[in-house]
Amino acid sequence: MRTLKLHFFKVLAFVCALMPVALIAQSHDQHGGHGAHGGHGHAHMGQAVSCENLAAPPWNGLPEQDRDQIAYLNGELADLSTPEAAKAAGFFPALGDIPGMGVHYVNLGMGLEKEIDPNLPNQLLFSNIDGRDQLVGAAYAFVDIPNTDVALPYDSDLAAWHDHPQFAKDGETLHMLHVWFVESSNGPFAGLNFWLPYQTAGLEVPNPCWMADEDVADRIRKVSFALTQFSWDTGGSSAVAAGTVAPTEDIQNVADRTGLDEEVVEAIVTEPDGTSGATWNKPPELSAARKQMVSALDAAVVKDDTKAWVAAADTFLADLSEDEMNRVLGTLGVLGENQMSSAQRDEAGIAQPGSR
Repeated sequence: MRTLKLHFFKVLAFVCALMPVALIAQSHDQHGGHGAHGGHGHAHMGQAVSCENLAAPPWNGLPEQDRDQIAYLNGELADLSTPEAAKAAGFFPALGDIPGMGVHYVNLGMGLEKEIDPNLPNQLLFSNIDGRDQLVGAAYAFVDIPNTDVALPYDSDLAAWHDHPQFAKDGETLHMLHVWFVESSNGPFAGLNFWLPYQTAGLEVPNPCWMADEDVADRIRKVSFALTQFSWDTGGSSAVAAGTVAPTEDIQNVADRTGLDEEVVEAIVTEPDGTSGATWNKPPELSAARKQMVSALDAAVVKDDTKAWVAAADTFLADLSEDEMNRVLGTLGVLGENQMSSAQRDEAGIAQPGSR
């Protein structure tokens, strides 16, 4: 595991990719459950949505205004559909490739003010699919008190702010909302899209109707995050060209607004070597045996055979080492909690991120 500056580590502690195994294991224990089918405590894994009209664009299950807004937004951002175009427009990759989210490209120059333009989100989401980094969604972000009265830019009950108090000064929090332009395991506004790791691995995504069965959905999520621990010959980079850094003035403005140290803000958007964020240390490739296990998963999806997929998932998950499973469960737990609002965490008795 690479050595990180202590202040950077503290700020990014919610990203399990940056956690040492011991800390991930501790998170695993906090969320409960061991083995292939342990639970996640109160972690917010996202609600199941209709597999008929809320699993993929054009999101026919949404109110018409929301469907039109997402389609318009996707069209407006079409010119920023590559990492190179996004960086040229002032969006800088942050935090690395987060399981279920991809890489956040943040436009620091747009600020984190409460005045939200529904047609101009200040973050883009990229993920490696079919061997290249693709624009898969966008995110709105702003800093305010936890009990914000800022109106959501969408009418659907599925749309809800989640927040990150570790990215703001005391008494405030960073509110966010994801919007997906691609098929999503838990709908158009899901905090975590569990299909992304399958697509990066070149696998067919499970039938979205399977997410309605919690036992199957639990396996789908664990397999998804387990796949992120291995290297895939995708051809994509998810990295910034060396020497690309965010403007100093933008970094200072964000630091002033959030209360974070300027060095922390700069570390979030650009690593010293020019790459975007950090990821788990990944082995070079799957073993031959695990390749067969993954192939069995894919074959079951192609046949739309739930029973066969569950059996293949159990075999794959049972083959994970203790450290690998700890990472899966720890990451699910921590990232799940970060997709909740401060009020939801308080109600569930979960410590707010950054206060542990």
